[in-house]
Formats: sequence, C-alpha cells, structure tokens
Amino acid sequence: MPLVGRNKEIDRIFSAIRGPKETALAVVGGRGMGKSALLCGIRALSDYRTVFLSPGAAESGWPLSGLTALLNEIDDPVLNRTADELRRDKAAALTVPAVSGMLLSGLHQRSAARTIIVIDDADKLDTASQSVIGFLAKRLAGTEIVLFAGVQAQVPESPFAGLPALPLRPLSRGDTVRMLEGIQTGRTMTAAAHTVAAATGGNPLAAVELHTRLLESCADGKYALPVPLSIRSSFDADYASVIAALSPGARGVLDLLALAIRCDISTIGKIHPEAWTSADELLAAGLVKRSGQHVWIADQLLRGHVYAAMPHDVRSANHHAMAEAARDTDHHARSWHLSYTAVQRQTPFQLLRHAVDLVRGGEVPSAVEFIERALTISPREAETAERLAGLARLLFSRGELVYAQRYVEWAQGVTRNPALILRLAGLSFEIQFVQGAAVRCSMVQRLVTEFGRHDPGYSAGLLAIGALYYAERWELKEAAELLRQGGSFRGSASAQCLVIADHAKLLVESISGGRSNPMRRHGQPGSARPAGFLLRGRALTYAEQHESAREAFAMLHGSTTPDHANWRQTAAMMAVDNEIRAGNVGAAVKLIDDIEHREPEMKYHRGTRHLFRVWRAYSLGDDELAHVQAGEAQRYVRSGNHPALTAQLAACHGLFALLRGDLAESVAQLSRAAEIGMGLGNPTLLRCEADLVEVLVRLGRHREATQALQRLESRSAGLRSPWVLMVVARSRAMLADGEQSLQLFNHALEDRTGHRLERGRTLMCYAERLHAFGRLRHAREALLRAKVMFDEAGADAWTQHVDALLLDERWEPARPQGNSSMLLLADHERSLAMMVARGMRNKEIAATLYVSVRTVEVRLTAIYRKLGVESRAQLTALAAGKGTTATEPYVLPVL
Repeated sequence: MPLVGRNKEIDRIFSAIRGPKETALAVVGGRGMGKSALLCGIRALSDYRTVFLSPGAAESGWPLSGLTALLNEIDDPVLNRTADELRRDKAAALTVPAVSGMLLSGLHQRSAARTIIVIDDADKLDTASQSVIGFLAKRLAGTEIVLFAGVQAQVPESPFAGLPALPLRPLSRGDTVRMLEGIQTGRTMTAAAHTVAAATGGNPLAAVELHTRLLESCADGKYALPVPLSIRSSFDADYASVIAALSPGARGVLDLLALAIRCDISTIGKIHPEAWTSADELLAAGLVKRSGQHVWIADQLLRGHVYAAMPHDVRSANHHAMAEAARDTDHHARSWHLSYTAVQRQTPFQLLRHAVDLVRGGEVPSAVEFIERALTISPREAETAERLAGLARLLFSRGELVYAQRYVEWAQGVTRNPALILRLAGLSFEIQFVQGAAVRCSMVQRLVTEFGRHDPGYSAGLLAIGALYYAERWELKEAAELLRQGGSFRGSASAQCLVIADHAKLLVESISGGRSNPMRRHGQPGSARPAGFLLRGRALTYAEQHESAREAFAMLHGSTTPDHANWRQTAAMMAVDNEIRAGNVGAAVKLIDDIEHREPEMKYHRGTRHLFRVWRAYSLGDDELAHVQAGEAQRYVRSGNHPALTAQLAACHGLFALLRGDLAESVAQLSRAAEIGMGLGNPTLLRCEADLVEVLVRLGRHREATQALQRLESRSAGLRSPWVLMVVARSRAMLADGEQSLQLFNHALEDRTGHRLERGRTLMCYAERLHAFGRLRHAREALLRAKVMFDEAGADAWTQHVDALLLDERWEPARPQGNSSMLLLADHERSLAMMVARGMRNKEIAATLYVSVRTVEVRLTAIYRKLGVESRAQLTALAAGKGTTATEPYVLPVL
C-alpha cells in the first residue's frame, strides 16, 4: 500500500541511516498499521547495501534459525565462520552468550562499508535469535551496522526492550483518504473513502480491505452504503476472541448496540434487566463509549463484525424489540429499527426527516446512516430527490462537502424537475467553489440560461456567489459577466443576495485598483451578515486597510453558528492573506498553523492552501520542506486551470530564490509571474514587479530593470497604495548612481508608516549600497535596523540571512591602511582604490557599484589627483606597498 502520511517516520529512518553513528531502531506497529510496508521501503531510502529478513512462522521453534537465516543474507566472509559454527552438530551446545560474543567480535573484524539490516516481525523469531540480535542491537558502535527491527508491541521483557522506538501512529483521516484515492483500482468513490477513513480509525490495512469491499458492492456510488459496514476482514479472529471473553449478558447488549450507531441505555434496559451492569463490563473492556444515557461501539469494524455474526432471525427479533422499547421515548430510534422490520412507503421519508434533525443537532455520522438506510429502501423516487436536495444544502452549509456532493449526485440521477435540476447543479458548483476547483464560467452561464427561469431567486444567488468566486481567482472579466447576467434576476433576488452582489461589485473594484473606500461604501454588512463581514474584509485587504480587514475577519471567525462553517473557513484563509500583505509574517504563519490543525484534510480552497504551505516553509527558512510542498502545489496546478495560483507560486518562488542568492532561478520565476500579472489591472495583487526590478539590478541588467520599474509606475498610477510608494522608492534608489542612490534610499526610509517587512528589505538594500561605498560601520547599523524590522515581522528567513551577513567578517569596518597616503581618501574612494589594486577593470567596478563606467573614470581621476599618481600601476603599488593589507572590501551583488 502507498506510504502516505508517514513523512515523519521516513525522516527519522533516513536520519538513522545517514547519521554518523551506528544505531538500532525498533519500529513498533500493531496489525495493519503498515509496519511491513514501511520497512520494505527502506531499500529505496539509501544507496547502502540493505539486508532484509522476514521470518517464517514454521521456523520459530528452531533455536537460532532466525539468526542463521540473517547471516546467510548478510553473506560476509568474517561472519560466515560464525554461521558455519551454528550449522555444525555442536551448534546445539552453543549458548546464547557464546554466540553473542562470537558475533560481536566478528562484526568488529569485518571491513565492509555501512550495511542496513531490516528485520520485519523480529518478535516472531525464535527466542534464541531474538536474544542474540537484541544483545547486539545495543552494542553496534564501530560495526558500521544500522539495524531496524519491526515489532508489534513494546514488551518490557522483550530482548528489544530499551531500543529507541519508532511507534507507528494511526493515520489521520485526511491521510487515510489520500491513501485510498491513491490506490489504482480503476474506480473511485470519494464518499466511500471518507466513510472508510472514519470507520477504521487510521488503520491502513483495515481501510484498504474495507474500501475494496465497498467498491465491489456499491458500484461507483450507484448503490447505498451498507449500514453498518459489515464485511469479512483480517481482524475477524481478533474480534471473535475478544467477544468470547465477555459474559453472556455483555454479549447480548453488544448485539443490540451493533444495530445502530448509538443507543439509549435505558431503552436497552427494557429488554435486558442487567443492561447497566453489562454496559459497565463493555466500558471496562474498552469496547464501547458512553455519553450520558447514550452508549455506542467505539470501533465501527467491531460493530460490523458483531452485526454480521448475528443470524438473520436474531437480528430481526432484536430490531423489533428495540423498536417497541423506543416507542414512547426515542422516535428516531423507533423509525430506524422499524425500517428493518416493518417497512412502509413513508419509512424512507421519515428517515430523511430524522436525518435533517440529526444534522442540525451536529450528529452527522448518525444522519449519514439514516440517509443511506433510506436510499437502500427507496433509492429512485422523485420525493427522495427533493428531500436529498434539502439535506445536501444543509450538509453543505455545515461544511460536510463530501456527503453534500454525494447526495447532490444521487438526486441528479433521479429527478427530472427543471427547478430542482437548477438547484442541484448550482449547489454542485458552490461546492466546487468552496473547494477551490476550476469551474468554467460558461458552465454557470449555460445552467442559468437553460434553467434560470424555473427559479429566478436561486439563479440570482448563484450568479452572485459565482462572481465572488471568479473575483477571488482574479478573473475579473468572468466576475463582471456574471454580475451583468445577475442583473436580469435582480427583481427576484432576496435581500441577502442583493447584499452579496453589491459586495461582489465592490470586491471587483478593489481588485481592479479602484479608488472607492470599502469602509465608507459598506460600513455595515447588512442582512447578509457572514457574507458582508467576509467580503468587506476582503475589499479592505486589497485597499491595504489591513487593521480594519483583520477586525472584519475576526468577527466572522468568532461566529459559532453552525450554518456559517463555509464562511468561517473562507474568512480564515483570507485572514492569512491579509497578514501576508500587511507584512506580518509571524502572524500569518500562526494562522496557517491553526488552519492546518483544525482542517488537516484540506477540503477548503485547496489551491490557496497549497500556496500557503509553500510560503510558510520558505518564510521559516525550511527550503527542503518548501521543495516538497512546491511539488504538491505544482501537481495541483497541473490538474486544472489556475492562472492566478500559477502566478502566485511563481512570485513566491522568485522572491525566496532572490533571498538565497539564486538569481537565475529568481529572474525566471519572477518574469513568469510578471508576464501573467500583466493581464491584471492592479500591480499590487502579485507584488512581484518590484522583486523583478531588484533581481535585474543585481544581475547588472539595468536597462531591463529600468523598463520593469517604468511598467510598475505606469500601472500603479492613481493607486492609493502605501506598498507601491515604498517599493517604487526602493527600486529608484537601487537604479540610481553614487551619492544620489544614498539620498534616494534615505528618502525611501523617511516614510515609517509602511509595513515592517518592506521597510526591512529597503534597509538591507541600503546597507549593501553603503557597503559597496566602503561605509562599513553605517552598513552594519543599517543591517541591525533591518534585523529589528524582520524580528518584529516574524520573518525568520530574512532574519537568518541578516544574521549570516552580520557574522561575516567582510562586513566589519576595515582597519586603517598602513600607507598614510591612503588616509587622504574617503571611505568610498579607498574601496575603489583597493578594487583597482585587485586588478578589476572599470567596467567590472561600475557593475559592482551600480554606477556607470563614466562615473568610475571621474572618481579615479579625483583619486589620482589626491594621491599624486598618474596611472593604475602607480595606484596599485601605492595601495599594496606598505602596511598590513586591510580587510578586502566586500560588495554584495547577491543576497
């Protein structure tokens, strides 16, 4: 099975293999946790010779049989002598200590390179072999051996006790789904994968077995999911042995609990007088959980096993008894149990009505079972489709996107009602909008054109939501087209829809660089409270009113209304972007971490989540993680049409390539981002053109840099953007010559209202220019001020770079020159003289100092006049002739 969700475990194994010391590691994982798959994958983690041993159960009774097999696999000339001793007749007389001593001596005598030994199911070896290997595993120093021993559990008396352990934890639900979807079965059903992930608790083997059987029985979603998930599996024997140890009363209560996802213990008490005592026994055994009056089987695979083991007549009798017991106390439970014993035409519709109540009560797993049971009884009726549409809308509003999509598709296969077709297709589009999928605008327009007249109110809302979606993708033409089309339905639109449409127009204007003030135009969100807060905050972000945007997002994020789930998640994503644009790197990283903790499955705005993961890794200075995350992001980009995401990823790569000094990569990525960005009216969206100017200057391509700056200035004309003013001022200073450059840097730094990150970057560029002129003390002061800015912004990658520069001795002020004549020169003149003394030509000096060749010639003439020399040779001799050689002036053409 694919090694999904095991990155941390793989990293630890790789560290042990590549580490300087010999070591042993016990890989601990129970049945089905993927221990064997992980150990088998070790061969691919290094180029060292890897010896793999998987013991056979038939040989576990033969003393030292496992050790002999291992030595045969190693096939080392020195160790073969020990193997020969074990194969002789007198081997039976050898004691474990004697064999251990012989092998330890042999391991120290061998001269082979590092060898990786992997033993799967090491705890199933014969006892003597375990003792010897466990003894050696703690004494590997100097042997060039790295040992990995797979065991099912850590047992104190085991020979492998005390070894460093690598426990295999259950996979997260998101990783389980990714693993199942990555298996090439030729079929796929997302709802089945999520159901399996919830039922199996992160056990990979159980998930694969259950998912395979479901795909066989459900035929790609054409049939309802079985309730409960009762199949034969590799765990049946374990479950049977656990159940056999229970008392008869506890087994009877367990049978009743298996009938439903949860039961009221008082209802069971009407059937079993000792229900409470039996429930306590089940609780003590860890087989069930309890909350108030309700008890349920914790392991859904166990529930399925118990359910399948009951004879059909016993199962029916238990359902009938539970229905009668719940007659006056639990109408939901009564309808559930009657659906197995007394099915009527209204039964499935009653189950669907109860499902609505359960969703509203936050009991989604129970609701899903009620829905699937209803679909099993009556899968193809028109009334079923109508009720499923309502349930899908309710599930969508609660953030249950997978199940909402499943029931949308089911209802679409049943209904022929044009109005319902419109609502179902529109809801499917809304689900894709929230997920961040690529949806063609023409599909939304065609749907409304063909079916919009059947429900004009819903059509108006769909077009307004679609306009928001395309605006967020920076596809403003499409957004404007949907808003125009929505105008024909404005008379039928609800108040909430009208507010959303108005906010969508404002958002389009803000993204386009319009001058309208979001606070003045929409001071109150109106009747569409969640949408109003969200869209007003987004418009404020683009208007660079970050503090006000932060407040709007916080008000929505703090909402506890269940129906606001999608709005809350979208607000969380927009809050991250707001902090990034404000230059608050540390705050943005914290928000991303919070999202990763709350929503590890990445079901919302997947493209943006990929971008944030890449940006976060780069910002923390973790280039290796950034490379991994970038690969995943690129795979997502290639799966659909995502021009804005493509541009943002390129801009992110280009910025951090510039930081680490990879100018060729930086200019390639930034040029690509700028090319896409030319199609956008507002240059503050991508924010890559100022970075492009900087990298072109560092490459000495001043003409291209000037052209890039001119494009930025012309495109930003009329924008009220503090960010644009700051980066344009910095770019002008970088392109200027000599003292004018320093004056422009000082002018750029006069405005202290800009965000800390950009101010820190300006200070760092200023420090480089000061350094190039030989003003090392002032350059260090500017670097220290830049570090303060980066520290306040939480920009770790930038802080690390400044620290590296500050530790570089070439940034220390130069010692006075030994030749007293050199003291006649200013700092920048002395630096230029030392460049001449090192043999640099005027053109090279000009490129280093970001000045023209003519400027270098003029300065050299002034230096000749001050020192009384007439040629470069005389200047070189004077500079190098006496005294100690000063620290070589350091010019930093790259970051």
